[in-house]
Amino acid sequence: MRFSIIVPTHNEEKDIGATIRVLCALEHRDFDVLIVDDSSDRTPEIVRASADMRVHYLRQTRGKGRSAARNQGILAASGEIVVILNADVHLPADFLSRLDVHYDSGADYVMVESRVSNTEALFPRYIQAQHELYYGPDTHINMNWTEGFSCRRQAAISVGMFPEGSPEPLVAGEDGWFGDRLEAAGCRRVFDRSIVVGHLMPSELGEFFKQRIGRGHGTAQIWFQRDGITRFDLAYRAFKQSLFFLVSIGLVAPVVRHGWVFARYSTLRWADWIPFAFATVLQSFANVVGIWRGLLEAFNES
Repeated sequence: MRFSIIVPTHNEEKDIGATIRVLCALEHRDFDVLIVDDSSDRTPEIVRASADMRVHYLRQTRGKGRSAARNQGILAASGEIVVILNADVHLPADFLSRLDVHYDSGADYVMVESRVSNTEALFPRYIQAQHELYYGPDTHINMNWTEGFSCRRQAAISVGMFPEGSPEPLVAGEDGWFGDRLEAAGCRRVFDRSIVVGHLMPSELGEFFKQRIGRGHGTAQIWFQRDGITRFDLAYRAFKQSLFFLVSIGLVAPVVRHGWVFARYSTLRWADWIPFAFATVLQSFANVVGIWRGLLEAFNES
């Protein structure tokens, strides 16, 4: 089975070198790596400096945003299976060999377990705790996207690939939407939690806040573009989320409770109770900011 690994990049000079080294060390004889890039930093020269002939640099020419980059990579791929990665995701050496088993058995798309790698820092540890609570092995949530996602190239093309957003590119949520398209088309899904990939999360306060704003912005975009709610329904949800945030902060207890619940899944356990409560406040505020940003974007489209 031939694989094409697609990595969209935007100013990833800090991570892309290590990612390429990990990918080139994969224990599989038939794969290539497509870096689809729209960076303004040193990412292009770092990629081009790779001596491995399996690594190919593509300047992003298909629209804007991560979905457009992924779709450009899918169309350019030569592999029967495409693996969709972010630049900060690191795969185990036997990753492709283990995927082979599932695709040989008829899978159309495969999801795997992911784990935050840099949990020595507060915010990555908080995100990992959330993941274990909401998406861990003991949960039964219906997911259609994980880090380390892969699918048959033809299946991706047949469902229209990743939604890109219009007129503004989707900033988050496009991956789950794509997975939902595959499920709706009757594609066969496999979720193998025994395959674990590592990924980095923002460790600085500003980076964490910016990422969480993006998640809120993406949520508003999904509500508006996929779910088809009206601008006024979107405004109602924005007001509702804002009110919920203010009430939670005012009462204190909901924030403290969230910190306690998440701390149960932390490697530091109860030492993270209050820090996680603080992270919850930041995340909730960022989410509200992002939803309002999405609301303003929706009204600007009219």
